[in-house]
Order: sequence, then structure tokens, then C-alpha cells
Amino acid sequence: MDATHGSDRSGTLEPFVAIPRQGAGFAKASAFAKPTADKTADKPERPLAVKFGARTIGGVNVSPRQFALLLPLLYPMLFSAVPPERLPRADRPGTAWSVRVADRPLVFTAAITAPAPSGADEEARAALAELDAVVRAAGGDPAGLLRLNALVGADADVAAVEAAVARRFAETPVAFTLVRTPLATAGRRVAFEAVAPGGGAPAAGGLAGGRAAVLPAGGKVFVSGQAEKGADVAEAVRLTMAGLHRTLAHLGLGAAEVVQIKAFLAPFADHAAAVREVAASFGGGPVPPLVLVEWVSSLPAEIELIAAARNLPVPPGDQVAWLPLPWLSVSPRYCRVAHVGAGVPLIFLGGIDGEGSGDARGQMKRIFEQIGSVLYEAGSSYRNLVKATYYLGDARARGELGEIRGVYFDPTRAPSASALEVRSLGQPGRAARIDLIAFPVRF
Repeated sequence: MDATHGSDRSGTLEPFVAIPRQGAGFAKASAFAKPTADKTADKPERPLAVKFGARTIGGVNVSPRQFALLLPLLYPMLFSAVPPERLPRADRPGTAWSVRVADRPLVFTAAITAPAPSGADEEARAALAELDAVVRAAGGDPAGLLRLNALVGADADVAAVEAAVARRFAETPVAFTLVRTPLATAGRRVAFEAVAPGGGAPAAGGLAGGRAAVLPAGGKVFVSGQAEKGADVAEAVRLTMAGLHRTLAHLGLGAAEVVQIKAFLAPFADHAAAVREVAASFGGGPVPPLVLVEWVSSLPAEIELIAAARNLPVPPGDQVAWLPLPWLSVSPRYCRVAHVGAGVPLIFLGGIDGEGSGDARGQMKRIFEQIGSVLYEAGSSYRNLVKATYYLGDARARGELGEIRGVYFDPTRAPSASALEVRSLGQPGRAARIDLIAFPVRF
């Protein structure tokens, strides 16, 4: 496929109005700030020894099976030196609208807290320092963080956490989402979970304790949130994890391929039971990083996961497949599993909200217009989404989300997803916040 994104997209900002492409279903164009590269700077040259579209390597034809087997070995060597492409947000320093990364090893973490409780600002800085240590121990690059989620326990601490993020990532803006939730670690105000470039050798014990895991280069799957009914959190998590392990087996994958689990719980006070049941589902084997978030629901739990899929055949066409599961219902609003094949870059979009102005319907319209603009600027589209997480302020936002997805999404290519109602979005008046993972139209 064409290599169209080899240059660094950082630089000065100029006004831009996004125009829909590839049937993205924009309600209208929206203003957007477009970074322009410094024309005097050298543009990094992307090594392209492999002609992917022709399925040739060094001029030698290979079979599709040979090509699929070789891709996971070739991509780390070819693209590990290609820097991520960051689209900074001028309105929120230290954060990016999107960050694009080539197919390469990625470090996924659990929710990491500071070693000791403190004031919000000091604790946020200490938690970020601890996160750096966790990523580095796993062989990752903490200076090049791609995505960062902040789990904040109280609205009063949000400003301090955002200020700490702005300082830490002033030079390398990160796709950032803030989530309001109680924390599993007693007395802490904030936790961070992240995705970082990997590829280095993990330190001794760097992957122990479920604090980080490495998603190798190659195929990967994003499994939508699943929720089984149970009398309490423990039973619901036990049944839901059984369903997720069944999903992995159906795909031809195993528990060892899982690199991150997110569980949404109610009541959150029962989080220790959820941790025990998740660990028990791995039968004594290593437990991947686990992130816990409170949700407002009559169901005790919903759980999603990400797993490596290096041994699965590369999907045809776009090298991405949106899959159903035969024992679960099919929805035009989301798929049950998104399978991203080897060689496909990922684009992480930071959390986008309605800025707190207007009702839930108006905010949802603005959010989806802004998402369209970001996707356009990142070289993607609404037809190229693989993962969505919807944080909803109330039931009205959930209803609007259901309707608007029918306008913007291609029902045959809807992303894997989780949608959760939360008690607060950290700032007054917000009806929803959405973060996403996409892939480029051309790569």
C-alpha cells in the first residue's frame, strides 16, 4: 500500500476545515487546527524494502501464507525507527488529538499509582514517575508515550492532574483521556494507565506482577465489552471471564496472548472480588495488566480485553476484520471483535467531549463532528475504527449515542466497543467523552 505518512506532522498550526471523505457521514464540516511540518527540516525516510501490495520481498514473490508468517518478523526491523506522528491540541497543552504509530511492539500497563498518598499535584507527578519506571522495566520508551488514561478519584483533583500531564508531555503530546472513578488503591487520588512504544529487552522482573505486558508486532484483536448477569460482582466477573476465554478459544487464541483487561464494576467497593476472579480465570498462570473503572449500571460488571493474534491469518482487503461471535447478538453499532492484521498502523485518539455546552444531543453532535475532523487529519475515517470507549454522563447521553452511531458508522465496519455511564466526567456540564483507536486509509 502507499506510504503517505512518513513525515513528522508537528510544527506550526494553521486553520483547517475538515471535509468528509469515504462516506464518513459528517453532519457538517467543523473547524480544526492542522499542524504543518517545518519545510526546512529533513523528513525521515521510511524504509520500504518490502512491497506489501504486491506481496514481494526483495523482488521475490511469496505466498500469502509465507507473507503472513514473515510480517511479524519484518515489521519491528522496518518500522521501529519511524517516530510516532502526533497531532497536538493547542487548547489542552501536553495532549494530542491523535497519535499514530507503526506496527511495532507496544507496552500496555495496569493502573499505576504513586508509591504514597499526597496532595493532588505531587501525587500526579509521583504516579507519572512510577509509570515511567513500569514502562521502562517492560522494555518500553516512557519518553514516547502514545496513549495515557488518567483515573481520578474526585472532581476537585482534575485540574491538578491535567496540569501535571501538561508539564510532563509538553514536548511529546499524548492521546489523553480523563476518567472519573474511585481507585482500587486505598488513599490514592489518581492512577495512570498507558500505551508506550516497546521493543527493548524487559528488565529482570519487568513483566512480573501484572503491571505491564508487551503486545508484540503483528496481528492483534480488540474484544468488545462482555457482561454476564450474576448475583454480585464476583459471580458476574467469573461468568464474564469465562465468556471472554471462550471468545479467545473461538478465535484460535489463548490466555497467554492477553495484554490488557478492563473491567467496569458496580458497586466498585467490591473491586477486590473482581481482581480475585480475573486472576482465577487464568488458572494460576500470569495475569495481564488489569484496569478497574466504576460504572453506573444494574449489571455488576462488563469486561473487555486486548490480545496478540500473531498466528491468525491476515484479514483480506484492508487487513482488518470486524467479527461477530456466533453465540452473541449482532449489532450495527459495534462488532464483537476487531482483528487488526500484521503491518497495520494504529491511530490513538484522545478523549473528545462536548465542552460542557448545550444538552446531550447537541454535545453528541459536536463530539462526532470533531471526531470526524480528527480522523480526517490523521488520514483515517469513520470506516476505519477498531475500538471505541464511550463514557456517558447520564441515560440521555446513552440514547443519543445509539442514534448518532447509526448516522456515522458503517454497520459492517463498526468498531469493537464498551459504553459505560459514569457519575462524573470531571468537568461540569459534560454529557459524554469518547476515545478511539483507528487505522489509516492508506499505509
